[in-house]
Amino acid sequence: MREMETADWASLSDEELLERRISTLGLRLEGTALEPLIRQLYDELSARGLVFHPPCHVGDEWFVPIGIPAIFIPFFLVHDRLRALERTMMLEVEGGTPEWFMKLMRHEAGHAYMYAYRLTRKKKWQELFGQTSREETPDSYRPRPFSRSYVMHLEDWYAQSHPDEDFAETFAVWLTPGLDWRKPYARWRALQKLEYVDELMRSLVGKPPVHMPEYRVADYDCLNVKLKTYYARKRNERHLSMDE
Repeated sequence: MREMETADWASLSDEELLERRISTLGLRLEGTALEPLIRQLYDELSARGLVFHPPCHVGDEWFVPIGIPAIFIPFFLVHDRLRALERTMMLEVEGGTPEWFMKLMRHEAGHAYMYAYRLTRKKKWQELFGQTSREETPDSYRPRPFSRSYVMHLEDWYAQSHPDEDFAETFAVWLTPGLDWRKPYARWRALQKLEYVDELMRSLVGKPPVHMPEYRVADYDCLNVKLKTYYARKRNERHLSMDE
């Protein structure tokens, strides 16, 4: 993160920094400590013979826009000063360690592959993961902690929240280097999903994506807000989810 250490806002107090609009901070992924981690994802995909490397951008949170095979990475991970502010405001930094970052990247890559190759149109995909939709993942859901129909990757049994998340979580487990997923998921129904993802990805070896629509990053990054507005919304959303 050396290149942005001289940013004029890095030495501001929290109160002063919160008045800044995120889009004016000049944030980028190039030249930061995140760049080699993004390359690590691409290396993991290449090791499987997969040629599509999802483009990555700075956004307001971890997400892949519906229908757009690109990964948006939270702005607060780009600079140490913003990580510190995030921790002060939210008490944690999602993806703040290399291990956590890579778990999230593999998950988001699953979403990107889903759109890039139109995987949800496949009958077997629908049979195993369910009917997808253009609706976003619900903020609240009732997981079954002891279900063996879903893999365990991110916290809160996230695979159970939506068919798309089920696939993304399964993809992430499948992609994780050094993990022999057949052993921990032996006798689980989730093993069928992992074996299908393995079969599906083998069929995509060396094949370019079939769906790469043009898009403007600014239409999706949601960064044209002041930091104080961003955190007011984020804290409110967290309180609402805790109340449900």
